Amino acid sequence: MKNKDKSREIVKFGIQKHLQGVTLKEIEVIQDEYFKKNNLEVRDKAFVKNLTLSIIRNRGIIENVTSKYLDRPLPKKPIEIKAILLMGVAQVLFTRVEDYAAVNTTVNFFEGRLKKWRSLANAILRNIIRQENYKSKNYDLRLNVPNWLYNSWIEQYGEKDTGKIINQIFKEPYLDLNIKKDFNHWKNEIKGKEIMNSTLRLKRSGDPKKIKGYEEGAWWVQNLGAQIPVKLLGKIKNENVLDLCAAPGGKTAQLLNEGALVTAIDVSEKKIKKLYFNISRLKLEKNLTAFSKDFMKWNNKKKYNKILLDVPCTATGTIRKNPDVLWNKNKKDIDRLSKVQSKLLSKAIDSLSRNGTLIYSNCSMQFEEGEKVIDFFIKKNKVKLLPIKPEELKLFPKEIFKNGLIRTLPYMYEKNDGLDGFFIARLIKI
Repeated sequence: MKNKDKSREIVKFGIQKHLQGVTLKEIEVIQDEYFKKNNLEVRDKAFVKNLTLSIIRNRGIIENVTSKYLDRPLPKKPIEIKAILLMGVAQVLFTRVEDYAAVNTTVNFFEGRLKKWRSLANAILRNIIRQENYKSKNYDLRLNVPNWLYNSWIEQYGEKDTGKIINQIFKEPYLDLNIKKDFNHWKNEIKGKEIMNSTLRLKRSGDPKKIKGYEEGAWWVQNLGAQIPVKLLGKIKNENVLDLCAAPGGKTAQLLNEGALVTAIDVSEKKIKKLYFNISRLKLEKNLTAFSKDFMKWNNKKKYNKILLDVPCTATGTIRKNPDVLWNKNKKDIDRLSKVQSKLLSKAIDSLSRNGTLIYSNCSMQFEEGEKVIDFFIKKNKVKLLPIKPEELKLFPKEIFKNGLIRTLPYMYEKNDGLDGFFIARLIKI
């Protein structure tokens, strides 16, 4: 089998997993394992990564275009039929692969028990090539957003801002590096764009481990928006800080780099091991206590004056780099997670000393996971809001501040190509 065909086989397998609800991050782990076992060239690895991402990112458009040339919907099983067609149509619409190669390599997957679908796949692809005028066509990105999610954004942000969100989240993702120290040195070494204080933004994708300074522990990956919560804790040097739902550890690294004494907890043992590995790479583990524990079952009696709670969420603010969120999350997930978030916040408040500060944050753009959770707890009179003021974060755009809270959206900070979507509230225990 030629390497390019091997590459498409990996892509097909990854898309099958995607259609079954497996996350993009998990798919990438599977692909990386395959790369280790098989001798694929760098360009073939790039082909796999880029095509997989392109299919998931543009899945709505691909399905819309494909449906025009179908007399009836595709069967739900076997799932390979849809995966192969998505791969073929994506190559025609969104890659530089020659049309004939896209058709031939796709049709060749329809063999054995799938052979009866071969002529249909061939007809669909050739009709798209003949009739779609795709080379000069700009497809409506709105097609990539499920209706339930689109409608929720319209209700929350209005049509204009929803349009701005959609125009931003389907761009190629960037990579933010938080530099531990010696910023000017590493800026010259890495050649990224300085976007704020200790942060470099890189346009290129690929394996972060190959970026200069990785082995030296000079930086960690952390979106600029994700850096805000720690900045709002005030002076933390030599302070005990409880870092909840801590993995993968970007905020943990921030806390430690500022001199805090950190207790980091995460329910996942695998994730906490990765967190400790990352912190050790940065040589910041001296003041870290990290362990795996379900916080809801933690019976610790100690009270903390500063707590950082970055709750699990639907992650709709990270769609630009995690487009699978569009397809793997639904309204039920929002309802389920908002209940989890409320339980975690209630427990965290119990662990907070009187007049202590708690930062509540997540990377969801849904009000049910942010503003509505905070409103509920303020009305219960357990905590009060300590308003976040623009002068505390002078370099950030004014539009992220709203009613004493922070709500970043992907199109904000446009001069530097945006931010991930985040919600952040600062609370004081009454």
